Amino acid sequence: MKKTLSIALSLVAASVLLAGCGGDDNDNAFKPVAFDKHDRCHVCGMVISHYEGPKAEVFIKGADGEAVKFCSGRDAFSFALQPENARRLEAFFIHDMANAKWSTPEDKYLIDAKSAVYVVGSDAVGVMGPEPIAFSNPDKARTFAQKHGGKVVSYDSVSLDMLN
Repeated sequence: MKKTLSIALSLVAASVLLAGCGGDDNDNAFKPVAFDKHDRCHVCGMVISHYEGPKAEVFIKGADGEAVKFCSGRDAFSFALQPENARRLEAFFIHDMANAKWSTPEDKYLIDAKSAVYVVGSDAVGVMGPEPIAFSNPDKARTFAQKHGGKVVSYDSVSLDMLN
């Protein structure tokens, strides 16, 4: 009995120690933050809430965990694709237009930009011009592209040339 109790206590102690060793996997996990009515675009300085269309935000090393916010996906990609920013990029969120309304995209529809597919070159122009429109659902992206033109591409395929 004593030996069984000793083994059980050793196992409990070991599991407590091991649980603390690796740290919390969510320590570096980023979550999108709400847009405030006074937030300004990092690129152009416009008040983000004054304009319709998808918005985006990124987290970069050296920004102390603060989201860098943008009035459009176009501005966010223009920022994120710059070599000096690309290497510091920790997280990128953009409105999922498979679910959000163009006129007033809600914060609950911000998704991980890297997991989305994009329609580029469509007739849907954002506040800053040609907009890479994010979709969590590839079928909805294809349907959108059939209706509005453009092509469906992955996150890794979006380039600065596509934003002009």
